[in-house]
Amino acid sequence: MIFVIAIILIAFFALIPFLYVRITIQFQHAQDNDQLTVDIRLLRFLRYRFTVPLIEISKSEAGIVTEQKTNTGKDEKTTFTVTDARERLAQLGQWLNQIVHLHTIVKKFLQKVSVLQFQWHTQIGVGDAAKTGMIVGLGWSVKYYILAMVSKYMNVCSAPSISVVPFFQGAVSRTSFTCMIRFRIGYAILAGLKVVKHWKKGTRVTNDVESC
Repeated sequence: MIFVIAIILIAFFALIPFLYVRITIQFQHAQDNDQLTVDIRLLRFLRYRFTVPLIEISKSEAGIVTEQKTNTGKDEKTTFTVTDARERLAQLGQWLNQIVHLHTIVKKFLQKVSVLQFQWHTQIGVGDAAKTGMIVGLGWSVKYYILAMVSKYMNVCSAPSISVVPFFQGAVSRTSFTCMIRFRIGYAILAGLKVVKHWKKGTRVTNDVESC
């Protein structure tokens, strides 16, 4: 019995690189009520999902407030400030600078990613017709640019659906975004190994320069 279980486990782990993982990102924005959901699926029975139930602008300090339930069942709010964002970006920049050929690694990985669904619909209004028209035009430009980048680096399998609808009767801000992607786990593992390899190489080069 143990031998059979071991064979099954070995076969499963051997097949993992060839299995597809599907990730669905959903973002809903309606005035001050926002929600971000990420759903990760492997096969039909393995699923991991996490949700940020509330994102709002902090009134006391420049930042974003997120709310989530703790183990005790109470809601806990966390503020992510502009200073936090700058520190994280600085740390990320330092880390990325140590990885040589990062752009090539990411580009090759994205070529293996399939976009199964891309929907992005927005309704916007600021109470002034002229300003609303300008914002709508800017919104179309931003969406077309992002969609062009997605189509350039990934395989878009279905027709994207985007819209920016003006609202002239008052101040309104609503957005619905859904993006579903799929890729083989093996490609992600390979890309991760390349990142680690080139990161170590970049670290060695940096240390050699500093020692000189």
